[in-house]
Amino acid sequence: MAAGDVLRSFASPDGTPRGLAWDGRALWLAGSTADRIYQLDPLTGATLRSFAAGPTAPPGLAWDGRTLWR
Repeated sequence: MAAGDVLRSFASPDGTPRGLAWDGRALWLAGSTADRIYQLDPLTGATLRSFAAGPTAPPGLAWDGRTLWR
């Protein structure tokens, strides 16, 4: 395996994904089609939960070890 190799892929739950963060257990995706933030299972891509992102989805997401930042 080399740096940059794709290990797994799955379809996005949103047609226009914008930001992606990893919290050590799940992936978090900001989607601007539905202006929602999705928590995703990293193995299957299944949506574990989602919630409104506010008036618009953020251009990025970050996890600081405790909090998800938009």
